[in-house]
Amino acid sequence: MSGKSSKLGLGPDGGLPPWKEGEKIDLKIIHWCLWGPRVSGMYETVRELIQAENQIEGVLAGMCETPNSKAPQLEVQQAAMGGKADTLFPTLRTQDWGYGMKWADVHMIHSTMSKKVGELKPKVFFHHGTPEACLANDLEKGSVSFMSAAEWTNKMEATFVTSKRAYEIWSAFDYDDKIHLIDKGIDLDWWKRSTTQQDIEGDPSILYGEIWRGIKHPLHLFYACKRLFEENPKMRLNVWGLNVHQKFWENFVQWTSCKDFIGKRGLKGIVDYPSHYYTRGDVLMSPGLYGDVSRTQQEAMACGCPVVSWDTDPYGDAHSYKYAKAFNTEDLAEKLMDVYNEVLDDREGVAQRSRNLAEKYFDINDEAKQIVGILRQVVEET
Repeated sequence: MSGKSSKLGLGPDGGLPPWKEGEKIDLKIIHWCLWGPRVSGMYETVRELIQAENQIEGVLAGMCETPNSKAPQLEVQQAAMGGKADTLFPTLRTQDWGYGMKWADVHMIHSTMSKKVGELKPKVFFHHGTPEACLANDLEKGSVSFMSAAEWTNKMEATFVTSKRAYEIWSAFDYDDKIHLIDKGIDLDWWKRSTTQQDIEGDPSILYGEIWRGIKHPLHLFYACKRLFEENPKMRLNVWGLNVHQKFWENFVQWTSCKDFIGKRGLKGIVDYPSHYYTRGDVLMSPGLYGDVSRTQQEAMACGCPVVSWDTDPYGDAHSYKYAKAFNTEDLAEKLMDVYNEVLDDREGVAQRSRNLAEKYFDINDEAKQIVGILRQVVEET
């Protein structure tokens, strides 16, 4: 290992985490990721991963911000300077690029458009995206999302994936056994049942909080809820997270009877932290078309909110509370009501069973330990 300083950059609420003072550091990690508190699931995952890595003896991890490819020069310069702090988690502070490039023993790439970052060694790649989403970008938008990910998988010293299906797809571009299947976790100490319940409506109160785009969207859920609403006018669908294709979905809701059962929070934004929603909600629908476990699903189950998803996961990666026949709105409506009836009979029991699944499959500390073990091997071999 190098003799470089083990401290992160100086500044308010930055630097070495207090519990690391005096500890011998033998693995220094910089994560290169976009900046998106409360907006980006990737960012939240990376933030929680850094926190978990810093709980491991001998490990010190930090973050450098990578703006998008179309960002103006001033935004790029600000990202390169570092110094941004998460208002909810102020010990997470971005580092300046020069410091990060010189300081780290290994670089984990989550998102970057910088050629300089591409020249770093050693570096590893973390696949966050659903393979089919990357493919859709290439086929429909003329971008190089899928093939650039394939290139990174081939060229970097190691690659991480979090599902068996992703492992199968991306392994086609791995010629040296450098791809690693790891757990997909969240911070279970943060994500748990809230003592404050959000004032949302519905008996049942059905939740949807995914991104509204091609690989997971609420179209079939709207039709399932329409069935339920016709039988039970007290039912409400409480939704959030509409940050793309807003006009389309707003028109869809307004031009159909779906507007009659949308909860009062409407379509946009997150008023309070989602743990409040999950605690009040009776059941959440996670509609990933290809059987992926989503971060929203993980958060909900950790907070004791049961999740229904499609039965499109032949690999056993999803770990949902209940599954509905793929794209069958009648069966989806039935499964949502089945779970709601369980909640009526034993809300705390359902909450505990959901939490138990999260603790078994979605622990960020397990993921961090797996990653650190592989990174130590990468550093030793390069």
